[in-house]
Amino acid sequence: MRLRRETRQQGEGEGAPGAGEAAGREPAGTERGRAAPAEAEGGRPRRGVAWRTRSAGATAAGAVGSGFLFLARLVMTAASLIALLIVLAIVLRDVDANTSNSIVKGIHEGANFFAGAFTGLITFTGHPKRAITVNWGIAAIVYLIVGAVIAGFIRRIGWSGVRMERSRRAALR
Repeated sequence: MRLRRETRQQGEGEGAPGAGEAAGREPAGTERGRAAPAEAEGGRPRRGVAWRTRSAGATAAGAVGSGFLFLARLVMTAASLIALLIVLAIVLRDVDANTSNSIVKGIHEGANFFAGAFTGLITFTGHPKRAITVNWGIAAIVYLIVGAVIAGFIRRIGWSGVRMERSRRAALR
């Protein structure tokens, strides 16, 4: 939508056309003989297709960056929940919870699925509970560290997109 440029300057009366030229001022819409760009609402110059393209690109980069930030939170949440499951299984084993109970059995099976590779990492003669506590504790710590590293890498990618959007939008204002 094109906006019409006003030809009257401030202070000119309705019946006095050209009063601005007589006072030594240039007519509205010109600047030293050149036509001024049409102004949008608020006194800002109209922006063309290049501005809209850059704005759309900044918006897309920001949306992708926000998606990566969400993915980083999701990775860290999954790693935390896995570590929590392993720690819960350690506690249930150490307090001699009833292993025939379906809830306790499910927690132990889930923890064994995630921490099974760590079983037998460190052995203690005569103390099987201590061995599982230490091995699965190492597994929980490894899951938290690896999850934090992966989430941090994804988060850095996401923040670069969000920062790019903010800088482009600031440059366009």
